[in-house]
Amino acid sequence: MMKYLLFSISAILLIGIMSIPDIWAETCDFDPQQREFDTKNYYTGPLFDAHLHMPLLFAPPPEFQDEFTEPEAVLGTDITIDGLICQMDKENINGIFGFYQVHDFIIDQVIKLAKDTEDKYPGRIVTFALPVPEIVEPQKLDKILDSNDLIKGYGELALYSQIYVDASPDDPIFLETYKILKKHDVIVMIHPKDRPKSQHLEPLSNAIELNPDVKFLMHGCSLTGFDCYTSDITKILDKYPNAYYSLDTAIISPPRGAPYMYDDKLYSEEKLISKLRQTLVQDVDKNLDKWKSMIENNPDQVMWGMDRGYTWHFDDEVHGLLVEYSRAFIGGLDPEVQEKYAYKNAEQLLSKSEKSVPVELPVETTIPDWIKNNAGWWADGSIDDGSFLNGISYLIQNNIIVVPPTDAGAASSGTVPEWVKNTAGWWADGTIDDGTFVNAIQYLIKEGLIQV
Repeated sequence: MMKYLLFSISAILLIGIMSIPDIWAETCDFDPQQREFDTKNYYTGPLFDAHLHMPLLFAPPPEFQDEFTEPEAVLGTDITIDGLICQMDKENINGIFGFYQVHDFIIDQVIKLAKDTEDKYPGRIVTFALPVPEIVEPQKLDKILDSNDLIKGYGELALYSQIYVDASPDDPIFLETYKILKKHDVIVMIHPKDRPKSQHLEPLSNAIELNPDVKFLMHGCSLTGFDCYTSDITKILDKYPNAYYSLDTAIISPPRGAPYMYDDKLYSEEKLISKLRQTLVQDVDKNLDKWKSMIENNPDQVMWGMDRGYTWHFDDEVHGLLVEYSRAFIGGLDPEVQEKYAYKNAEQLLSKSEKSVPVELPVETTIPDWIKNNAGWWADGSIDDGSFLNGISYLIQNNIIVVPPTDAGAASSGTVPEWVKNTAGWWADGTIDDGTFVNAIQYLIKEGLIQV
């Protein structure tokens, strides 16, 4: 839900002379937050927050306040690192996925903060690098990850943002990025957007299909199609074991409309606290009706979070109400699913051994270079779909092209997805490697469009 700061050159120059407040020291009252409401269900176990926007290192200079309309929290002003850990301890929150905004000009300071935090509080704040203002060039990202193994996640990539208005998660730069993330075993977090609606998240499905060894964590979408439809997310979860979903602000929402945390009519801690107290009991049951089946039908892939990021989200009273709201919601789920949604799925997502995406044994793949000419001609329309597919089928059957064993679908005369043709074109011009092209060929075999 966040919009990200886009610093002007003048603001960047001012950063060097700004003083950063104390981001650590804060005494902690360890008395647990008291429950306010008597709801019929209530979960009392551990939690893991799979979505928290880390407060900024510093506030924008006063001269540039008009450029920044989002009331984002600032470390040392709205909360300290110690204060954040204190809130977690009081609410029995084992850990959080912390999204640190990474700008070119402060990357060293952000990485130092993340390292210092990990040294003081091991495993409590899991570092996600949130690129601002846009996705990092893949080779540069590779160098960053080579020297910073504490980075476990990349994103949130907010595809609803104007910065990504013409971007698609299966564009070449994204496909190259996923390779880098696979190399370093880093999760990618995406807030998708349907553009146009008729795509129904097809580009995201393609990206996940082509990268079975990358863990995709999704967030956003709604039952009514805000950004995208949750029904399309559930189809992705059903199809791909490497797809996960963070269901966070949507469970703290009215029956229709924006989540309370990001409703522009509730832009203060007083207004938000008042609304949460007025609606908590009635809205919990309504949101259970909306989301219970999605969580229980995907018990190992959906996880809890809060998506905090604004100034008042870090207020102790607001935090306590958000957690109480969440615990009442979780308590209404099937007992077999409660702990998975509350914390286990997030912790398993971090695991490299138990719940990592299955890795297949290496299989020889052979594609003669001259096939690239055919792929390029197909991509630019010089040859038609039938001729190309029949040609690929013949070459596979005669072992001129060797691909890994693939379950073949029933023969189909369906339409070849546009993303497959794009992939062929990118492979032909050297933008992507053989492995990515082979994944596309395997997709066509599974769908019955290529017979082998």
